[in-house]
Amino acid sequence: MTEVIQAGRMPATARAARFIMTLEVAFGLVGLAIMIGVAATAFSAPFLLLFLYASSITALMGWLLSRWPSRRKFVRWGAIAVEVVAGGGYLAMAAIDGDLSWIKLLAPSTLLPLAVVITLLTPSAAHWFDR
Repeated sequence: MTEVIQAGRMPATARAARFIMTLEVAFGLVGLAIMIGVAATAFSAPFLLLFLYASSITALMGWLLSRWPSRRKFVRWGAIAVEVVAGGGYLAMAAIDGDLSWIKLLAPSTLLPLAVVITLLTPSAAHWFDR
């Protein structure tokens, strides 16, 4: 007869990171829908690059969220890497536009990725993903 092995509960830090990433994916999909509408009227090469960046970040976050229950190390480190790129990309675009200020540093586009990175770097999240 087979024995039932109880899996450890997901710690609050990993649940918080998953919830924040889910919000980011939802807002990313809304943003992509708006960008598709804008592309019909004002299409340019920089806009295409921005669209590719936004769609790839959203797709990677969605893919990582689908792999979350596997508890593999690469999911945790992949999520950290994608969030660093997402937050850094937002700051880089603000710097290129010449609009880098404290308001941009305290925007949800920088604070949400920072929150995910911090929660995934906690020992409890590391232990949960280290199976």
